[in-house]
Amino acid sequence: MAALAVAAVGVAAVVLVAVAVNRGSGTDGHSANASGSPSTTSLSAADCPVHPTNPPWSPPAHQGDSAKFIGDITLPDCTRVGPRQTVTKVWRLKNAGSVPWKGYSLHRLDLPQQPDQCQTVSDVPIMDTRPGEMVDIRTDITTPKKPGLCYVRFKMMEGSGQVAFPGGRPLNFQVIVG
Repeated sequence: MAALAVAAVGVAAVVLVAVAVNRGSGTDGHSANASGSPSTTSLSAADCPVHPTNPPWSPPAHQGDSAKFIGDITLPDCTRVGPRQTVTKVWRLKNAGSVPWKGYSLHRLDLPQQPDQCQTVSDVPIMDTRPGEMVDIRTDITTPKKPGLCYVRFKMMEGSGQVAFPGGRPLNFQVIVG
């Protein structure tokens, strides 16, 4: 009976992490490889949307923590945006775990930002969110002057600065500039 309980907890943990934040990403006009980091293959608007792979399984920073991607509220993948424009990206997430999010943020990957990339703040604060609640997370994006694909990735960080869901794909946005 104890073995069955341990197995059930293991399966529940896998399900929680599988639901954890996360749709794929990459920034700087490069594609994402299996590790989630950019490769040297250049992307163009024709490559949108980018379909990244999942990173290896890893537990969340806090047992019981989980996030579920609900949707893109603004700028769905492959939205066309003019050069040198500032627009607002909004994602909706649900705290699907049993851990409140206090002091959480989204941290931009692939820093430092280059002039030919979409520009954002490096850290996007997330309002404190209780288990079961949804939260809209917003950041301003300034597009570069050069046409192309902006593919920018963020990982959720918990209050002390650890990656909240190391085994989840980064949250991203993908816009076509031109």
